[in-house]
Amino acid sequence: MRTHRTTIQKLLFREALRCSHCGFRRKRLHPVIDVDRLFVFSRYTRCIRCGSTNIQRLSERDRIDSMSNHLFSRLFQLTAAPLKKCPSCRLQYYDWRPPVRK
Repeated sequence: MRTHRTTIQKLLFREALRCSHCGFRRKRLHPVIDVDRLFVFSRYTRCIRCGSTNIQRLSERDRIDSMSNHLFSRLFQLTAAPLKKCPSCRLQYYDWRPPVRK
């Protein structure tokens, strides 16, 4: 069953649930925060927007596709990180981490 969330929890969590039998509580993060968490704490590069691991490395920026304004992408750009692109959502961003090995 759904439970009440505080104002701060409403910003972080999409929903808060509690089991009516045992009282176990479960909170689900908003999708945007969940993808950011995957991007920041992953060993390999992931798309900032959709979380996909299917990433391509680009030699130069494509002016047609959108560029990420994410804080980490901007910081990586300042440190001359290579340019990456997600073919799924067509987002370009900068990241030092390698793509997932297949």
